[in-house]
Amino acid sequence: MNRREDQWCPMADNEKRMIELESQLAHLQHQYDVLNQVVVEQSRDLNRMKVQVLKWEQELDRLKSAVEPRGDLADEKPPHY
Repeated sequence: MNRREDQWCPMADNEKRMIELESQLAHLQHQYDVLNQVVVEQSRDLNRMKVQVLKWEQELDRLKSAVEPRGDLADEKPPHY
């Protein structure tokens, strides 16, 4: 096939389009894989953070209960008595 026939051959045009589509698909698949890995890592990080926040909440509750006075404040005498 000479160059002139190549320009008018619908099969050559379709083949070029197919190659371009396959190239774009490969690029999109790669992007999908990269983004999916980011989502997986963020999910792991989020789960670790949730566990850490829960531990901090429990520790804060423990510290509050250790510092808060027991009983009713109305029953306590002021410190200057």
